[in-house]
Amino acid sequence: MSEITLQWIAGLKLLTAVCFAMLYGFGGVNGKWKRRIVGSAFLTTAIVGFNVWTNSFNWWLLLCYPLYYGSLTVGYGGVTGTKDKIIKRSRAGFLVGLAALPIAIVHGSWSLFGLHISLCVLISTVLGVWNITDSARSEETLIAITYATLPLFL
Repeated sequence: MSEITLQWIAGLKLLTAVCFAMLYGFGGVNGKWKRRIVGSAFLTTAIVGFNVWTNSFNWWLLLCYPLYYGSLTVGYGGVTGTKDKIIKRSRAGFLVGLAALPIAIVHGSWSLFGLHISLCVLISTVLGVWNITDSARSEETLIAITYATLPLFL
């Protein structure tokens, strides 16, 4: 595959992460199904599509959908204590990071997978507990970009 084609694929992966972040964010405003069902399906379809395009498809990749759906339904809100927020946000980030496991299995990209889980936990916890951004919209968008970007490149 040519370098030009590979660059187009890389750019489209970034646009895919942006679209997932939009679905995730709109699901945070109202209608959690946008995040959980549509977002999970969109991200999984993109992962499968890019792997088909690069001749690296494996049926294991289809497991991403139930893993993303399940991890995006894990509750992390409604708590008041900082300790409870840290636990819930860390758990949510870890489970979303873990949803990329089928990709790591198929491609053997364990270092990137470990980095992905670490970033998911860190970003979900820091932004979710202390929200150091200017708004909840920025917070959710950054969390979603983190959740989606590395799995597309694993």
